[in-house]
Amino acid sequence: MEKKLNGIVLKSVNYGENDAILNIFTLEEGIISAKIKGVKKASAKLKFASQPFCFAEFIIAEKGDKKSVINASLHDGFYSLRENFYAFYAGSTMLEFALKFLSQSVENKEMFLLLSKSLNELTYGKESTEKVLIKFLLKALSLSGYGLYFDRCVKCGCEISGRVFFSVQTGAFACEECLEEGFEIYFNTYLALKNIEKEDFDKEHLINGLKLISYYLRERAEVEIKSLKEFIEIEFFNKN
Repeated sequence: MEKKLNGIVLKSVNYGENDAILNIFTLEEGIISAKIKGVKKASAKLKFASQPFCFAEFIIAEKGDKKSVINASLHDGFYSLRENFYAFYAGSTMLEFALKFLSQSVENKEMFLLLSKSLNELTYGKESTEKVLIKFLLKALSLSGYGLYFDRCVKCGCEISGRVFFSVQTGAFACEECLEEGFEIYFNTYLALKNIEKEDFDKEHLINGLKLISYYLRERAEVEIKSLKEFIEIEFFNKN
């Protein structure tokens, strides 16, 4: 049986001398694993389809529980992501998030549309890499059941205007008067996360926001996004 699936390659692993195993996040069926033959050869016509970030219509052949890519038509390769360190690791963070938070063969159209839109913004948009990445992570966390609550103090419901505290256990923020658990963060970091859709912020506050998200992922979801860690380290190294 053959079927057409629109998908984004999240990961490619060498298999044998010339083949690869792909993890493809598809619009129609969620994440699937499929073998693609001969793509390590220099003349392989489907080499493009075995690369992470490849967004294509894949022709998938199924035999029992085995899947194989037999053809593909490219929508977008997001090739320029490979030419910029920051954009590459930001995009890799998005792919890794999808791979670690989504289940095999479970459709998730909202996450697929978020990923494709975010990769497009990262490649062709005018917003900073850090802002695009934070916007993706906050929405992806919400879709995955780990959303952060920013609007007001989680305890008293008042707008936070002074010192602000974050609870990993609840993913919420509280004012000084209502502090019961958690730790203090910079107020500008809180504002950067809360108003990321509306305003532009200094890179320092955006990086601090990414550090907080990375910590939250490790402590609350027990997931380490290695690409996010590397992105933050690259920013820190260049700053110093």
